[in-house]
Amino acid sequence: MAGTITNKQGDPGVSVSMRKLLFVLSNLFLSVAGLAMLQDFLESKRNGFTFYFDESLLYKTVWTLFIPILAFLYRRLQKASLKTAAQTAIFIVTPILIHLFCLPLIAVMFSELFYGGRYDLYKFFSYTLINHLSVLFLVYTIFVLGFSYWLKTPLRINEAQNNTTLATIIINNGKDNVVVNIDEIIQITSATPYIYIHLENRKYLHPETLRALSEQLDSNVFVRVHKSTLVNITKVSSFRSRLNGDYDLEMTTGELVRLSRTYAAGFKKTIRARSSG
Repeated sequence: MAGTITNKQGDPGVSVSMRKLLFVLSNLFLSVAGLAMLQDFLESKRNGFTFYFDESLLYKTVWTLFIPILAFLYRRLQKASLKTAAQTAIFIVTPILIHLFCLPLIAVMFSELFYGGRYDLYKFFSYTLINHLSVLFLVYTIFVLGFSYWLKTPLRINEAQNNTTLATIIINNGKDNVVVNIDEIIQITSATPYIYIHLENRKYLHPETLRALSEQLDSNVFVRVHKSTLVNITKVSSFRSRLNGDYDLEMTTGELVRLSRTYAAGFKKTIRARSSG
């Protein structure tokens, strides 16, 4: 079954990392809401009050509202560059204000729909302001600072690495030194303790290990397809399944290169990212 490279569109809205983050946060806040309701139940029993499940659930809307607001904040932070304290403060204060004003509106709407309008806007706003302002400040501050100083660090490192990738490589060929443009390379194969650098019409033996050279190349272009082979993904014209987990890659030169099942997932991920980009 052939799998010719096409311009497939990935999920344009939500990245994989964002889905994972939202999944974790959703479970976290839903768990907190459940624990808070349990606390209400235990407190009512301790003080001899009647526990109203629907009322307790309504007042725990504050926790579930974190999920959509943090999702929106995540997207905004991905596009922002927080270079000053004022910019950081805006990204902290804005979601707090949104949360404070949206929660009473949502709660009153639910109150009108399901509880006969027993709860008014002021009651919810004052309750949230008194009981949850510190929590709102803590959650959004940690999220913004955490994203800025931890989640974006790998992105900055990758950008720095990409800026230092090789553009050319000098190969000693007898008495001559041949300058090869990296984008002309079709594939690189191991011939321990050397490597072969394959161009369209010839190949060169080069005194370097496959691992050492791969660390100097753009990982979005040169992809490991076998323990002893790197291919230039821009030189792959199609790939065909062997029906055993392995694939045959057809290069632009017509040559077939084996894609091991061990590296198939990484290869597909990279090629789809380039196609959708």
